[in-house]
Amino acid sequence: MQSLNIAIIGSRGIPNYYGGFEQMAQYLAVGLLNKGHEVTVYNSHNHPFKGDEWNGVKIIHCFDAENMIGTAGQFVYDFNCIVNARKKKFDVLLFLGYTSSSVWGKIFPKNAVIISNMDGMEWKRDKYSKPVQKFLRYAEKLAVKYSHYFIADSTVIQSYVEKKYNISSKYIPYGAEIFANKNECVLAKYGVSKNNYHMLMARMEPRIILI
Repeated sequence: MQSLNIAIIGSRGIPNYYGGFEQMAQYLAVGLLNKGHEVTVYNSHNHPFKGDEWNGVKIIHCFDAENMIGTAGQFVYDFNCIVNARKKKFDVLLFLGYTSSSVWGKIFPKNAVIISNMDGMEWKRDKYSKPVQKFLRYAEKLAVKYSHYFIADSTVIQSYVEKKYNISSKYIPYGAEIFANKNECVLAKYGVSKNNYHMLMARMEPRIILI
């Protein structure tokens, strides 16, 4: 098997202190490393971990202005990561999401294979204003334009990008740690029993209703 030099861009960094993309980057980076690849993860300079290596994975810290200017700082952070990546000889760049990175598509490293995780259909979220939703649609188009391969973490996203852009994507669902030592007594606290309940995992979204 050919050993590749792989970089992961688009998370706040590893080890995970934040959320889903960071958790995925943490596990994926170590998994790829164990398969013989060289792996680099880009970390925000605000990340608590300041080392240059974590469990064998190389860490590059880039300036992140999000703490200073809010969401717009993500564009600065991604730009700094991409500019740094241009100086390296990466075979593959994996972008986790596209919102603040695809606008820099013209300066993506030319000799690297670009893989984009298409994330959710952000432009459909009610919390965003119409201009922001319009921009997110544009960013989505740029991600399609500047990427070679695509990952969808749900079958809905996979179907959407295929119909919308006539592109194929690889469906890779979120993983989970296998529960080895189950304690069914915990269920009693919630008044339920084994195989006799439903669980919903979701995030709350603000919705404005105009009357």
